[in-house]
Formats: sequence, C-alpha cells, structure tokens
Amino acid sequence: MTQKLVIAVCTAQRPNMLKACLASLDRLVSPESTELSIVVVENDPKPYFTGASAEEARSVLQIPVFFYHEGRKGIPFARNTALEAALEHDPDWVALIDDDERAEPDWIEKLLQACKTFSAEVANGPVRRIYEKPAPHWWKSQLLKPRPTGTEITEAPTNNVLINARIIRADGLGLRFDERLTFGSEDIDFFRRTHAAGAKMIWVDDAFVEEDIPASRVTTKRLLSRMHMAATSGAFNIVLREGRGKAALHFIPKSTRRMVFGLLATLFGFCLKPFAHQRGEKLFYYGLIRLMKGSGNLRGLLGRAHNYYDVIDGN
Repeated sequence: MTQKLVIAVCTAQRPNMLKACLASLDRLVSPESTELSIVVVENDPKPYFTGASAEEARSVLQIPVFFYHEGRKGIPFARNTALEAALEHDPDWVALIDDDERAEPDWIEKLLQACKTFSAEVANGPVRRIYEKPAPHWWKSQLLKPRPTGTEITEAPTNNVLINARIIRADGLGLRFDERLTFGSEDIDFFRRTHAAGAKMIWVDDAFVEEDIPASRVTTKRLLSRMHMAATSGAFNIVLREGRGKAALHFIPKSTRRMVFGLLATLFGFCLKPFAHQRGEKLFYYGLIRLMKGSGNLRGLLGRAHNYYDVIDGN
C-alpha cells in the first residue's frame, strides 16, 4: 500500500535559498511505496512565487510542489498554514525543513526508516552548518553532540523533522504551533507538547540537512540579538505554560545571577584586553552573552516581543 509523505517549507523573501532547497528535495531517494510532494508557504504580504514564477519553479522539478500564502507575519502563523496545507494532501507523514537548508538525498529515507524501526511518531536529525564567513572566535556554536539513532528525545526544532500525521490531524492529537510565540521557541514548545501527549520522539544521527549561514548572521550584533531572543522566548514560553508567578520564581533569580556575573565578566574582559587581547575579548563577550540572556529572561516574563526575525538573512 502506498503512503503519502508531504514535505513542508516555510519561506520569506529568500527565493534563491528556497530554489536551492527545492532542488535538493527533488533529488531525494523516495522510500519504497511512498509518494512524495512539497508544500511551500510564503510568509510575506506580497508573495514572490505566484503566477509565472510559481510555474517556473514547478517546471524544473520532478516532485509535485504546491505554493500557499500566509499574509500574517510571524513564524507560527506560517507553520500552522503549512500544516493545514499538508493535510489537504491527506498525508501519512509530514516532514519540515527550513528554506535555507538543503537535504541529503537519503534524508527522508533515513527519518522514515528510523520511525518504523523504533516505532516512533517523530524523528529529528542533525543540521550541518555551512558558514559564508567564520563566526568570531568568542562565539560558541550551539552544536548537538552525536547520539545513537533511536535515542528518545523530549523536544525538537523544525529544521529537520518528520512527524506522523496523527499528531496534527483533527481525529488525532490535533496539535498546532502556539501563535502567541511569534518571536521564537514555537517549535520547541510544539514538540514538548507532542511528547507530553504521549508521542514517541527519536533522534536520527545520520539524517542530515545542510544549512547556509550568511555572513550577516554572524555579526556581533546579530549573534547577541539571537541570544537575547532565545532567552526572551524561552521565558515567555514558561509564562504561557506554567503562569507568570511560577515563571517569575524561576527566572528572576536566574536572570539576576546572569546579569550580575555578566556585568563582572564584561568589565574584567574589557580591562584584560590591552594585555591579553583574545582572552580578554572572549571574557568580554561571554559577559555580554550572559547580560543578553538575563535581560532576555526578564523581557520574556513581561511578555514583550523581540524583533530578531524581522531581519531576514540571505536571499
């Protein structure tokens, strides 16, 4: 019996990156008895892929691709539209990948096989990052350590993941992304709720996608802004799930410690730089990162949005 698998991609103002992503999906090895298709959701008031441009994109692909539009700006709006679009095609499985990524030919095959082998409903794989420009020496990349395929997980991002359609169907769990989380962590929140609902989630260590990191994303300003955004959205997520009072008891002491030690590290690093430049600079930015995290936690407690995703890197 043939099963249907829909790959969903959300995009905004990055037509060249999206075309590269779609080209990689067109080269996928189709698992046995599996019918593949793609849905693309443009999250922009004026979509690029309409009319002739959409037809041109379709004409160079063997795999069927369908374009949708979500005019409300915000990642959770786009992701929910992508889930609804995928459901229109009556899938058994839905995969999610970002528009700035390219899949390895065996990507879907590896994710799907792992789900079958380990009786899982969610499979998450690694991202190999390709930097246009090296990140600063003081930046510690957030890399996941290798884990055996089949290792159970409790959360996941949406940049490399396969989910059983039962999780999003109305006659299943009916889960959707929380549209209040417009400034980050909506994917982590979604999969935490997925796990809490009883779905088995696993890691697949050899199901790779590659992500292009433009030079604009590794500037000092963008890196610090990203840390501030992550801390803001993380705290706001706890406010939504556990209430502001409980969140405050956790984050006020934590953010206070981060800001005090961050300030001290920044000052010591600044004073050390004239004598040991690289070591001083590393300490200086370590302190700034802690300050960004601490202030971000407080911002999240107050429910104040962060504008990190208003800036689009790449094209």
